[in-house]
Formats: sequence, C-alpha cells, structure tokens
Amino acid sequence: MQRQSHVVRAVEESKERTESDVQNSDNVKEPELIDQQPSESTAELTELGAEIKKALEQRKEKADDNLLSGVAEEIGEIEWPAFGKVLGTTGVVLGVIAGSSVALLTLNAVLAELSDKVFAGKGIQDFFG
Repeated sequence: MQRQSHVVRAVEESKERTESDVQNSDNVKEPELIDQQPSESTAELTELGAEIKKALEQRKEKADDNLLSGVAEEIGEIEWPAFGKVLGTTGVVLGVIAGSSVALLTLNAVLAELSDKVFAGKGIQDFFG
C-alpha cells in the first residue's frame, strides 16, 4: 500500500511539473522548448525511478521485519462465518457424500449381479473365439 502511495505521488508531481511547463511554454520560443524537453523529461524519469526504487526498498525492509505481524493482521481482517453456519454446511456436505456413496455402491452391486448372470462362466476368450 505504501509503494502505491509513493508511485501515485510521483505521478502527481510529474503531472504538476508538466502543467507548469505548459504554462511557461507560452513565453518560450519553439526551438528552445524542443531543446529543453529531452533533458527535463530525463530528469523527471530519473527522479521518478529514484522514488520507485526507494519505495521498493522500504517495502522489502518492512516485509522482512513484519511478516508474522502482517499475517496476523490479515487473519484479523477475515470475516469468519458463524459456528452454526459452518456446522450446518459441514453436515450437508457429509450427507451428500454418504448418500452418493450408498447410491453408487448399490448400483455397483446390482450391475455386478447382472454381469454374473449374463456372463456366467464366460471369459474374454469366449467372446473372440
């Protein structure tokens, strides 16, 4: 979050400088403005790059120092469901699993009996021989 604020601030400062350059360009001759633009934009980019590098270094230092406190803070921000809702949802899931298991095992047993009656005493060699 702090990195974003540095980048946003750098962009805003860049916009302010650009606006002031546009206002001052009315008094400047066209060839002089063309000669000044590359050096000014290079200086702005260098300054912006320095601010971004500084923000990244601060973020890295902060991440190393406060990893566990950051994890604890994020856990605190989680909206945990009520215990009754968790218990009810768990019951529904376990019920669906149990019901599906009974249905599939029953279907498997029926098909196994049917298979034994239809193909009793026949092996795979009997079908191709």
